[in-house]
Amino acid sequence: MTDQSIGLSSFRKNKTQRPASVKPIESADEHRSMPTDILNHSTRISSSKNLPKSIRIAKDTHVAITTLARLQDKPIYQEITDILEDYIQRQPSSVRKLIRSSVEASKEERL
Repeated sequence: MTDQSIGLSSFRKNKTQRPASVKPIESADEHRSMPTDILNHSTRISSSKNLPKSIRIAKDTHVAITTLARLQDKPIYQEITDILEDYIQRQPSSVRKLIRSSVEASKEERL
């Protein structure tokens, strides 16, 4: 018996190389079905009867929003909408889906 064929010293002389790994092409492409615009707005100008009458916020927050609206020459409700859209876009997709379903449900209630 030869000592090379038994135990730890019996390593293979001709080792095969590991095959090259191939990454799938489609997994690199992230395609999301979630739309970027969650708050869809009509192009017509909103009148006061179509908008909620009030929201309760602190006075300093109101002053900040009013100042932002004046600087950008927009109504306060449009500035609040812009702030909300930016905030929603920074949320994870699961939170955006919940917000979108809530918004769509409220639109269906109005009809």
